[in-house]
Amino acid sequence: MRVVIIGGGTAGVSVATHLRRKDENAEIIILEKSDEFAISSCGLPYILSNTLNAKDDIIGATVAQMQRIFQIDVKLNTEVLTIKPETKQITLANKNTLSYDKLVIATGALQLRPDIKGILAGNIFSLNSLLSAQRINDYFKGLDAQNILVLGGGFIGLRTAEALTNSNTKVNVIDSASHILSDFDYDFATMIKQKISSSRVSFYTNTSVNEFASKKAFLSNGETINYDMAVISTGIKPLVKLPILSDIELSETGGIKVNEYLQTNIEDIYACGENIEIKNSISNKEMKINDASLVVRSAKVVAENIAGIKTKFTHALRNYIIKVFGYTIGICGCNEEELKSADIPYYKLYFSQSNGEIYLKSSSFINAKLLFGHDGKILGAQLMGKKGIDKRLNIIASIINHNGKIDELADFVMAYFPEFSKAKDMINNMGTLSQEILNNELKTLALDDLVKDDILLNVCMPSSVKYFTKAHIMHLPLAAIRSNLSEISRNKRVILACTTGYTAYIAYCLLRQRGFNKLYLLNSEEVWK
Repeated sequence: MRVVIIGGGTAGVSVATHLRRKDENAEIIILEKSDEFAISSCGLPYILSNTLNAKDDIIGATVAQMQRIFQIDVKLNTEVLTIKPETKQITLANKNTLSYDKLVIATGALQLRPDIKGILAGNIFSLNSLLSAQRINDYFKGLDAQNILVLGGGFIGLRTAEALTNSNTKVNVIDSASHILSDFDYDFATMIKQKISSSRVSFYTNTSVNEFASKKAFLSNGETINYDMAVISTGIKPLVKLPILSDIELSETGGIKVNEYLQTNIEDIYACGENIEIKNSISNKEMKINDASLVVRSAKVVAENIAGIKTKFTHALRNYIIKVFGYTIGICGCNEEELKSADIPYYKLYFSQSNGEIYLKSSSFINAKLLFGHDGKILGAQLMGKKGIDKRLNIIASIINHNGKIDELADFVMAYFPEFSKAKDMINNMGTLSQEILNNELKTLALDDLVKDDILLNVCMPSSVKYFTKAHIMHLPLAAIRSNLSEISRNKRVILACTTGYTAYIAYCLLRQRGFNKLYLLNSEEVWK
């Protein structure tokens, strides 16, 4: 059996090596259009930041290693022009043809390059290959560039911005969307932007570049930015030119349409990686694969089906993370926009708590947003902090993966040590508060829901928090509430607030047991540290 794989990136290499482990006798050929093979594209910004000094550090395997270790034939600089399913042949750019028994399309995604006047100038780059990373480095260091423009505020855009930020540079990140990191909710992304903005890094959202001049960029908001060099990082889209020419069906959102076995509409042709569309396990809507874990998982499914092992790829859960400007940021599950689009009713909880015992100087706060359904199922989470994000994100994602509910967060047993978690971790506290919201034992309001007659009772020390609201603000530390009950109105709505969400919850429980029945917890992004 001859298996031909189009694409020598992560997906293609993963299919080939996994298939070899399942079938020692298959003839496996990888065709790669460029002269670069097995490149980890996620690692390219590390070259810009000099974290990686050698390009070999992000190459998964060499062509020689693939042949020597796996008996897999890799052909570089080999472009496929057409696929002829009726004869099971492909035509190459050099006019040669190649037959196959099974064909895998793993061509990945194409980086978008907006149609902007002047964008082809010599000081404007895209980061999509080792060669492009080297060109950016050479220009950046050779010119001693001080004004950098990054077009696109996604994960790669932010990593690129960080890599090019130093004491001598000023970096402007421009994104036409309403907020950076489009997979996150607007409120969470706004908080991220505020935390990572500095005198060296500025962000423009709802803004696009109308024109690039030699050293100036003219923005849609009327401003003009000086720049020495620019890097385009405006996102990717599935590379589907070859499938279109071969009558392979595409999904509604532009990726290759595949079934649960990752087969296309044409027999013996499979597809995997960033060029396919799969079902979101929560919303059941089509979603793109945009992280390496799902790329590798899809490649495994293709390899096993080709090897005769029936394996399904029925759904996918978003779960990815980034470390940038000293913060770790992660998201799993759906965001609010996706839940609304899928008509899934939900509650949300804003929360903040230290990752370890507060008495340790090494502890730091984690800001979190949890989305959960009316049946208690966890639907999504967004987290940001300096430590402990990865394990908590993976815990939540794991619970979502088996349709788990908030009760599991409340009861989760976290491995305890003062440096790594509190005795009652934020995972547990978010579960507890969510349970009470779900059971209507805890009523919440957002800051925008407050009116003039409301009393916003801040139970932190007066100087620790500021709220901008029409409501009357009353400062009363938690420890002083019992001795000042007469000062708190029983006839007006009282909204408890603090800088984490949990101290206010304790005050809420206290006042509820003292007969106050118009109580609410401020459930808004203002609780984030």
